[in-house]
Amino acid sequence: MSVRLLPDAGHIEVVDVLTPPTGRAAPLDFSLAASFTPVAEGARLQRLDGNSSERFRHYRLTPETGGRPLTLRYSGRIDPGPAHAEHGMPRAALDAEGVFLDGASGWYPRFGDRPMRFSLSVEAPAGWSVISQGRRDSALSWTATAPQDDIYLLAGPYQRHAAAHGAVELEVYLRSDDAALAGRYLGVMGQYIDLYSALIGDYPYPKFAVVENRWQTGYGMPSFTLLGAQVMRLPFILHSSLPHEILHNWWGNGVWVDARGGNWSEGLTAYLADHLIDEARGQGAEYRRKLLERYAAFAAEGRDLPLRDFVSRHSDASQAVGYGKTLMLFHMLRRHMGDADFVAALRTLWQQHRFSAASFDTVRQVFADTSPAGRVADLWLDRAGAPAIKIKHLIVSPGADGHHVLQLTVRQTQRGAAYPLRVPVAVQVADSPTVHRFDLVFNGKEARLRQSFASAPLRVDVDPDYDIFRLLDPAERPASLARVFGAQRQWLVLPTRAPVDALAAWRALAQAWAQRYDNVKLVMDDALDALPDDDAVWILGWDNRWREAAASRLSAKGQHIDADGLRIGDTTYPRSEHTAVLLDADNTRAPLGWIAATDPADIAALARKLPHYGSAGRLVFARGSGVNQRKDALPVARSPLRRVIGAVDPGPPPPHGSALADQSGVTLRFD
Repeated sequence: MSVRLLPDAGHIEVVDVLTPPTGRAAPLDFSLAASFTPVAEGARLQRLDGNSSERFRHYRLTPETGGRPLTLRYSGRIDPGPAHAEHGMPRAALDAEGVFLDGASGWYPRFGDRPMRFSLSVEAPAGWSVISQGRRDSALSWTATAPQDDIYLLAGPYQRHAAAHGAVELEVYLRSDDAALAGRYLGVMGQYIDLYSALIGDYPYPKFAVVENRWQTGYGMPSFTLLGAQVMRLPFILHSSLPHEILHNWWGNGVWVDARGGNWSEGLTAYLADHLIDEARGQGAEYRRKLLERYAAFAAEGRDLPLRDFVSRHSDASQAVGYGKTLMLFHMLRRHMGDADFVAALRTLWQQHRFSAASFDTVRQVFADTSPAGRVADLWLDRAGAPAIKIKHLIVSPGADGHHVLQLTVRQTQRGAAYPLRVPVAVQVADSPTVHRFDLVFNGKEARLRQSFASAPLRVDVDPDYDIFRLLDPAERPASLARVFGAQRQWLVLPTRAPVDALAAWRALAQAWAQRYDNVKLVMDDALDALPDDDAVWILGWDNRWREAAASRLSAKGQHIDADGLRIGDTTYPRSEHTAVLLDADNTRAPLGWIAATDPADIAALARKLPHYGSAGRLVFARGSGVNQRKDALPVARSPLRRVIGAVDPGPPPPHGSALADQSGVTLRFD
């Protein structure tokens, strides 16, 4: 492909030399953006009017000779399409600030699902660089020798930083140059490429690049990721979004997703990136707990969908299923199979299906073929909902030889058929630091454990590390922002007495949240005689007439609110220097939250930020800069899946399980 970019005019010119498959000169059908009128050389071109749409036109190309190159020429403008609701990026961009084009824009002819290899040379404005997948031949040309299911064309006034990592070229492209930032990315990209190469198979591309985007995205493309300018400067991105997008070169951009049977890639990628890194830090159980909280907040009570129906994230509910439920399915598979067989299945999936499309059924067949413990029941893919469990019966009685016999019955309480589960149980006994661990195997709605101990059992925890996908009991879910956002209805109480510009900012926050959540109700504070008792409520602003009335519910041990600000423990957060978000810690009542802010800029920042802090129950930010200074998860007083038998609670058992990353032999560094 030879491409000429005229960004000031929003115009593109393309000469595409195609080599069709060898053999007879069979017709080839393709689609192209409706703004182009192609001309063919070396083939007969026919427009297929019946299949055309507003965005695309469809054509039939009949080569004069099979296997011989033919040429398509076309030019025109690209329709940018609608802006993304979350980050504002259009479907395509071709303007004076830069270029982003992929298959969804129709900038090149797409021959159905046929994979492609390509070389690309671009004429662009002086000082611009071009980025695509594959090997960089020059600042303006690329070659992809591995089959691809899409072709990306990015261009702009980038500053390129690069470093060699074995056979892989590491690159950072910045719109505003920052050598220190580039160095931080170049310093860690290699370790994640090494990790996943050792765990799954060799990295499939000659380069990996981090590309700065003018919109605040986190997208993974073949051999590069597109990160927003603000996103890539967040310190935690280096060990969260970055490895996630690197791993997509195996799952999604290496083994492609046949989404007709459900998108398995996002859940597996999140499991082997985001979850794996938290697990390596000893925080795997906490990660899974937060994931189950999100499911309960956004997808429970009939708001979820079967895994076969998940294609991509378009809401918090779809994310909780497509990412969260799928992640937990792979976690349960790993527990059943053991690390060695689980890793063997990953390697087989990669070896057998790289650069081809795989369905969810294909993936689960690979795991089943690796080990009998890798079989996945149909209902995990075909059924919406989640299992729910409770302790039905627990008794300790005297046994022979002075032993103590523990009898435990756990029941699945969800409607419908039982799920096949292996539920971990931890038992702590007197006079021993050892935690005894067992698996309750469900073949129906109930499973039983009978076990004899030389010392008296003191405490029993069912699923203490959140190892199974299940609907959390309400008592297991702490007060959190997710509980407010995911409630059946959330009232936003606006402050009548706020200054005009602040009130406008509160209204903008309400409008943004109403677009994201379908449960938002607005009311002015002077229109209420009392706060709703059964719905979630946000009190907005220091000037809200309901702030003081809500203060007693917002007060908690070690927390004090007054007109000057907030005190948590020994730390004071003056109102003049901070914004804050506080929740009622009592999770047995309908959620109540207060957003303590006054400046319009701070309110606008909170509108963007708070949906990303779903597991938090208390937040403090620096006024003006919006830097997060405190993030607390509120405690759960007592779980119904925990029973203390002895007079003294020995405390929770220590987290159990090893980091899957250890299987690779690569040591992760988080400095």
